[in-house]
Amino acid sequence: MTNHYATLGVARTASLEDIRRAYRARMREAHPDTAGSAASATSDVTRIAEAWSVLSSPARRAAYDLQLATGSAAGAGAHTSSRAERVVRSEYETELDRVYPPARFPWRFVLTIIGIGAAILIVLHIMGDPMPPRGIDGLISAGSCVNFDEIGSAFEVLCDGPHQARVRELVPFDSRCDSDTTQARDRQGMGTVCLEP
Repeated sequence: MTNHYATLGVARTASLEDIRRAYRARMREAHPDTAGSAASATSDVTRIAEAWSVLSSPARRAAYDLQLATGSAAGAGAHTSSRAERVVRSEYETELDRVYPPARFPWRFVLTIIGIGAAILIVLHIMGDPMPPRGIDGLISAGSCVNFDEIGSAFEVLCDGPHQARVRELVPFDSRCDSDTTQARDRQGMGTVCLEP
């Protein structure tokens, strides 16, 4: 049986960092570009890679140490080898068989954020300033307050001040207003103004 510690040239008590350094140094030495014979270099690289594969994993290293301890004490290499392989295989299969639950969408968190946002908006609306009164923009529309000039054309004024009428709608010149409204001409020339009585 190959001794992986001897292959890398480290003691059995070596740390993972020591094993990593030894692995890199041995790979540099055994690399086909630096070694003389390509055939021996390939077999050396294979042995070094196998040693690194076993000793770099804590589970595989523990199984290998168990195999070394029981193999040298009992003299039953095949029995120990199969037992160590079973330990490593069972740990590997356990990792593969582990089932993770599917990710869940954080509904509670999202609903909490929406609730907090809605509460903030409601508070800001209650504590905020009321909408300012609509100013005069010179364009008559439904809801505008109007006065009349000397030729009877309607022009917009503020609704909270004195005004002569309120506009129900503005229609084109060739249209008629409803029978329960009076009509006047828009001073801007936009159409006919239908006034509420």
